[in-house]
Amino acid sequence: MDFLDPKKERQNQIKLLLGYALVAIAIGGATLVLLYQAYGYELNRQGQITQNGLLFISSQPTGSKVYLNNQLYPSATDTRAIVPAGAYNLEITRPGYRNWTRPIYVAGGDVQHFDYPFLFPKTLKTTTVSDLSTTPTLFTQSLNQQWLLMDRPGDPGTFTLYDLKNPKQPTSTVITLPAGTYTPSDGAESWSLEEWASDNNHVVLEHTYISKGTTDHEYILVDTQTPSDSVNLTYSLNLTQDETLTLFNNQDAQVYVYDPGSQDLQRVNVSDGSVVSQLQHVLAYKTYADNEILYLSSQAPDGKVTPDQDSVVLQDGQKTYTLRTLPSGAPSYVLNLAQYNGDWYIAVGASNGPSVYVYKDPQSEAVTQADAYPEPWRRLDISDPTYISFSNNAQFLMAESGQHFIVYDLENVIQYTYITSKYPLDQPQLHATWMDGDRIMYVSNGKVVVFDYDYQNPQLLMPAEPTYLADFDSSYAYLFAIAPEAVTTKDPTSGTDLTSTAMLTPVDQ
Repeated sequence: MDFLDPKKERQNQIKLLLGYALVAIAIGGATLVLLYQAYGYELNRQGQITQNGLLFISSQPTGSKVYLNNQLYPSATDTRAIVPAGAYNLEITRPGYRNWTRPIYVAGGDVQHFDYPFLFPKTLKTTTVSDLSTTPTLFTQSLNQQWLLMDRPGDPGTFTLYDLKNPKQPTSTVITLPAGTYTPSDGAESWSLEEWASDNNHVVLEHTYISKGTTDHEYILVDTQTPSDSVNLTYSLNLTQDETLTLFNNQDAQVYVYDPGSQDLQRVNVSDGSVVSQLQHVLAYKTYADNEILYLSSQAPDGKVTPDQDSVVLQDGQKTYTLRTLPSGAPSYVLNLAQYNGDWYIAVGASNGPSVYVYKDPQSEAVTQADAYPEPWRRLDISDPTYISFSNNAQFLMAESGQHFIVYDLENVIQYTYITSKYPLDQPQLHATWMDGDRIMYVSNGKVVVFDYDYQNPQLLMPAEPTYLADFDSSYAYLFAIAPEAVTTKDPTSGTDLTSTAMLTPVDQ
């Protein structure tokens, strides 16, 4: 009986401990190997330790082929690829579509996401949704991309609402505003978008009309689902002709009313006209959500005064922060703000200035001196900026001055600077816009042009009128535009059509 022999019992205990130690070493070794593999390390065929990178590659349409340096990768999109560190040409292809390609560099341990490649059909099929007897003054899309709204010139107070829930066969409804909701015009009139509400049913439109020989305007809150509930906000809130109006937090219950004469910005209840809050000395402003207001002030709330300069102020809830000054009297100012990955980004500039200044979480930056300002996180060198905009996913900030663009990648901290000389913006467009979270879009030489945020993969698409913004349905399977009727009828003397262009080949529809 070995368990009664102290000597053998000790030997068994030693063997047991050695076994535990070997198991622990094995587990530790395996864990270390897995850890190194997670960081991309492996042995190559020469027995050398190399570090790989990881690529996540998706596309629309999915199931497209992936090539790295002209070598077909075993898996189609959506896929992940483990590749040795180095330079690559990434190319995504699919029969019937234009290739998407870009040079990339993969460092050891990199994790890169290419979840935005969009393949456009080689042959575009454009069809007529509606033959427009008169060219609309309004063509706008709801925030969720389900609804298209157009006015019907010659038929006052009447609009056509298109439902894109089935974008291959959109349905239309004619909606008419009740008498008294808008002012009949003595001559030409027009409608323009002010803002859609987040419920995607209400939209604020500006109606410009002629009354007794004078051009006036008014704001109408249109209920597209129940037109009889539409409200003339100019009348109900007793707005003057100088006052402008935007929605509070994209909701239709409250609005911001701005008076450029008094420089007052008020938040007002739509139901009873009562004032909720007020800011004074406001020259320009931009709001975000329900508690952020970025504005230019002729009198900073902290009392800082600089001759011939106005102050950029951020109101965050009940707190205010003076960020910097900008030259007084500029033709216009660019102000914008957004949240990305939990951080606040604020961009400001003057249309006669040398730069756009970008701040990151300025609320948390300590200012030790009374006359000091927070330091900009980045300075974008673009002269006379006239437009700034965050992409739909807020990862990219675009600053524009004519044909000059700077796009800043907030996540990867990379700047892209380019001039769109090959694809100039057609008049009367004032600026480009974001197609989605990663692509820029406008009309150039009579056609819609789309390119990636860094000016890669430019694509000329179907014809469109530059007066209107072309719009995708929510699945990005169809692109709708106001286009010359000659596109589908080949009659150069015709008017305009609402057209639909498939972004998928018949095989993928």
